[in-house]
Amino acid sequence: MTGTYLGGGGSEHDEAALWDEVFTPGQRVSVWPFAMPLGPARTGSVQWLAGALRARGDFTLDPWGLDGADTDCRAERLHRSDVVAIPGGNTFDLLHHLQRHDLLSALDGFLDRGGRVYGGSAGAVLLGANIALAEVEDPDDAGVSDTRGLDRLAGAVVRPHYQPAQDDDLQQWAEAHQQVVLALPERSGVVVTGATARNVGPEAVQVFSPSGQRARPAGTTWDLRASRGHGAPRTVPGSAPPPHSSLVDPPRSR
Repeated sequence: MTGTYLGGGGSEHDEAALWDEVFTPGQRVSVWPFAMPLGPARTGSVQWLAGALRARGDFTLDPWGLDGADTDCRAERLHRSDVVAIPGGNTFDLLHHLQRHDLLSALDGFLDRGGRVYGGSAGAVLLGANIALAEVEDPDDAGVSDTRGLDRLAGAVVRPHYQPAQDDDLQQWAEAHQQVVLALPERSGVVVTGATARNVGPEAVQVFSPSGQRARPAGTTWDLRASRGHGAPRTVPGSAPPPHSSLVDPPRSR
């Protein structure tokens, strides 16, 4: 299935249900680790992904930007890939790099041609309408003035590493900005195809809109365009809302 895959920012085990859907052995995966600073942190991000995928079968990885030369950031390079994987780090640094190399339009075109994009943590935020919400976690040392993201979520924005203690702040954000916020715990994943979202679990995703908050349990499918009015969810028979995540500190290796 083509589309956009949002990870809550946990480990490959936390997001296993999502990874089962996006990653299939035999794929060529472009890795964009630009949310991490050049050097050991960026290399480590790629190594983490490579090790996690190795446990799932044979994949061909094409990591970008490890040498800092940025000599091959052309959109044509994506024509050889099945999946673009964007791990976590600093969301502002990530967007700044993509803006500087005109890679947002390249990623948009990749999706339009039927490609898959996995975004974990910062990568998930990038796929929303705007990354400004990331300022609660990430310093904007890059000085990003245009915080518009890829906007592949029908106008919604993303808050990974969600915890219930954030409810009041996220509701205030949704009301102040008249925007829908998809709040993903680390043990969750959402698949978006067109304007249809599906929580693959295992934990419930919280959706904050100007009209209030609503839980979308694992197995639930909903129309993102109806989120402002909290349209009724469709739930896969046998699924039940799992408990909230008790994780506190977001993993910075991603």
